[in-house]
Amino acid sequence: MIVECAIEFEGKFLFIKRPKGVHAEGLLAFPGGKVEYADGSENRDILVHATKREVLEEVGLNLIDPLHFLTSSYFVDSDNTKVLDVIFHCKIKNSSVEIRPSLREVPEHYWLPISEVLNHENAPVWLKHYISYLLPCTKNL
Repeated sequence: MIVECAIEFEGKFLFIKRPKGVHAEGLLAFPGGKVEYADGSENRDILVHATKREVLEEVGLNLIDPLHFLTSSYFVDSDNTKVLDVIFHCKIKNSSVEIRPSLREVPEHYWLPISEVLNHENAPVWLKHYISYLLPCTKNL
């Protein structure tokens, strides 16, 4: 199972470029990653905890604003692994937006408006699908 977060700030969203050697390398994605066993050890909301942990690990953001479930999907990746992907949305009002990316996991990051991502050459079809769920949640796009 993986989790991702559509992080919104001032009408733009944070996207990362997937690193080399992983599923969907070179494509745009929301920050996120795998749910780990330790995420559930003392937490009632395992998926929210895992999402916040992964965002902190990948881009250095400590999300203190609420996360809201956006959508989920199931797919089989390029290694033939079955994956459940859960997507959250976080509109930043109180969290810091200073990005400190993990050089190993995030070769590049971008704050982009939805309109730019929908036309971006490295935006995969599934990311565009996830974005369609964001449209009712956002303003000033």
